[in-house]
This record gives sequence, structure tokens and C-alpha cells, in this order.
Amino acid sequence: MEDERKIKDIYKCKYIEMDGEMYPLQKWYNRLIDKRVSELEVSDILRMIRQNEFIDIAISKAVDYLKENPFVGDMYEGELLEKISSISIERLTDYIGEIKDVLSNAIIKNQDYEWLDEDERKEFAEAILNFSDKISNL
Repeated sequence: MEDERKIKDIYKCKYIEMDGEMYPLQKWYNRLIDKRVSELEVSDILRMIRQNEFIDIAISKAVDYLKENPFVGDMYEGELLEKISSISIERLTDYIGEIKDVLSNAIIKNQDYEWLDEDERKEFAEAILNFSDKISNL
């Protein structure tokens, strides 16, 4: 069962408060910590990974999204798989079995997926292969 606490309660973090106008990243952070884990969207997860914030939750939710759709992304197809592959192997250790399943599924689905361009299919296949190589020694 998924944790229904808000991120601010899980990590005991506080809102960013400023006298002046906050930067977009600060506004995003305040909105993010007010969300429940179940409310996280792909765009949140991608940004969490990019900003190295709440990585344990980001990985868990990313794996859940990738199980449903290995091509999921915000700006482009396959973005989440590409982004999670950039996380250090030490952080991914608890999820290796699930990630291997996601990658196996992605290889199969990539053959029939309707890419706009054949080069995109090849790039996605290469991303899968690189990620597989990264985790193969675990």
C-alpha cells in the first residue's frame, strides 16, 4: 500500500519562505512537498531526479510509471526511462528486479511502438541496452 502522507511529512521538511518573489524552482518545491506520493506526476518525478530531491520516492514512483508504460515522458517519449538510468547504481539496487522487468518489457514493446521516426526507435533501444549494461553486474 502506498504511503498517503505528504512529502513534507515523510521527510520533515518545511516550505521555502521569502520576503520577495520566489524563483520557479522554489515555487515547484513548495507545491511538491504539499503532495502525497500518490499525487506525483511524471513531470514531478523527472524534476525530482534532475534536482536530486527525494530520490527514493522518485525512483519508486518512476518504476511504477514505467511498469505501466516504458515510453512515458513529459517532454518526449522514453524520457523517464532515460532519466532513471542516470541515477547512480547504488540508489537503484533495491529496484533492480523490477527495472530488469521494465527493460525486458520495453525491448518487446519497442518493436511495435509507433515512433514518429525510426531513429527514435533506435535511440530508445540503445538507451535500454545501456541501462541493461549498467545494471547487469548486480
